[in-house]
Amino acid sequence: MRGPAAAVLLTVATVVSCTSDPPVPMAAETCDDLVPVGVSFVERMVTELQGQPLEVVVGDAPLPESIAELRTLGRDLDERASRLACDVQDLNAKINAAVSDLASDDLVVELFLDIVRGGVVGELPPPVATVAPVTEE
Repeated sequence: MRGPAAAVLLTVATVVSCTSDPPVPMAAETCDDLVPVGVSFVERMVTELQGQPLEVVVGDAPLPESIAELRTLGRDLDERASRLACDVQDLNAKINAAVSDLASDDLVVELFLDIVRGGVVGELPPPVATVAPVTEE
């Protein structure tokens, strides 16, 4: 975050994510059990992305350990949703509804939130630098 207003907007997310142990995807028994896991993932990622350079998101810089751990959590969330045969669109919609008030003036955080609002909660797409370029034939 770069301003006091942005810090205030994330206070709720920080308090929620620090008040108890975060939910674990593999402990979920139903698709609805995964909603708090996804919410925690988004809130924690927002907190960790705060102040990070854009290069971290696009893959031009190494991931800090805390963000790498959260990416693993995202993969675990996706894996558990698959094993439970969850409707991913429904799951993402429920998570999005729960985090709809999150906002930031930090470019990296807003980029992440745009990805989440676009329907991707869990494992994020690979960094841009690792995607094979399109070649013309």
